[in-house]
Amino acid sequence: MEHYILITGASSGMGALCAKHFSISHRLILASENMEMLESVCKECANSEKHILWLCNFATDREYIAESLTNFLKMHDAVVDKYVHFAGITRLLPLKTFSIPNIDLIFNVNFFSILEIIKVLLKKTNAKALNNVVLISAMVSERGNIGNSIYAASKGAINSLVYTLARELAPEIRINALMPGAIDTPMSANLDEAYKEEMRRDTPLGWGTPQDVVDYVDFLFSNKSKWITGQTLFVDGGRSTK
Repeated sequence: MEHYILITGASSGMGALCAKHFSISHRLILASENMEMLESVCKECANSEKHILWLCNFATDREYIAESLTNFLKMHDAVVDKYVHFAGITRLLPLKTFSIPNIDLIFNVNFFSILEIIKVLLKKTNAKALNNVVLISAMVSERGNIGNSIYAASKGAINSLVYTLARELAPEIRINALMPGAIDTPMSANLDEAYKEEMRRDTPLGWGTPQDVVDYVDFLFSNKSKWITGQTLFVDGGRSTK
């Protein structure tokens, strides 16, 4: 069996950059709901012929994620030793305007899909391979932000999962979460300009880049962090100090 790093949200932003970073030294499973964009990212990766693409819509296919991933790994005779979840979505709205479909959409992508994936990776066929999980939370999960209540809650659920699974999965598997602040990504590009300017003013080191986050994933996947698990780490240019 071949060993892979699973990267969700790999079709753009931080996930795409992470794919290009790790493609030099690892085989990758790139996951997204957009095959055309995944293929484009894969072509820009080193050793592109060694990587495989998993098409799955985390927003709408929650019931089928586990089955889809199980079949995908079996078909490719693959096991996952590291997993990073970049897939994420937000809606910047006051709580009173949120509908149930809005809430389900955000939680499906940001949190429930993680549960389904980890459950598969802990099955007997993969459990001996898995050694490291990095989840992408958010600074607002602990500091709060007007209009981001559901997004913050979904990321707060990630934090709680990390604290619990760190004990449940040790010592074989380490799990941590990163809490980025204002990062220049396709998702943040859709935010209101006044809101983006406010975030810029509140961040002592200014807006971050996807590379700032990928560097931390690289650290957490390495032996340099072998004594770190169960942590939620701010990567936010100092914004959480406010």
